[in-house]
Amino acid sequence: MSLHRQPYPLTPRHRGASQRFAMIAIVIAAIVAIAVFALYDRHAGQSESRAGLLERGMSPGHRMLNEEAGRTLPSNAPRIQRADALLTRASARFRTSKDQVAELALQTRNAIAKERPEDVIDVLDAVLFATDGLPAGRVPPLAPILAAYAKIRMDGGSVVAARNVARSFAELAAKDMPPS
Repeated sequence: MSLHRQPYPLTPRHRGASQRFAMIAIVIAAIVAIAVFALYDRHAGQSESRAGLLERGMSPGHRMLNEEAGRTLPSNAPRIQRADALLTRASARFRTSKDQVAELALQTRNAIAKERPEDVIDVLDAVLFATDGLPAGRVPPLAPILAAYAKIRMDGGSVVAARNVARSFAELAAKDMPPS
């Protein structure tokens, strides 16, 4: 005879009830988990679609400044018009899309910003200053001008000094370019 006895022996009827209770608890937990996941997924999808709709309505300058700021700027922010105007001019001058100019300018700004504060508007101003007055067929590519500007800024040079070096670089590169 065993010394260990259960105070209330489980009969087959009791065992079935406890198994049913366990199954019901598992089913309820699964339903709750599915509902929570569905709500989370629905909310995430709405956020992405709202952000996508907002992003689609933004100008390249607005998107560029949002990325620089790390947040969404209001559409009436005063810098947006200036950024769009600079992107339009640079796009025409370098014969590339506004989005491509914005991307390269932002990459340059981000590289410089690792070393010192930098404004993407200053970067755009610099490339326009560097190529101002050059004949359309003699404008060097955008990336090397940005690289010259970034090099001076990362070495501790001022915005003015970097603009002047970028201009000297662009003028020398223009002289070496074959006429188009």
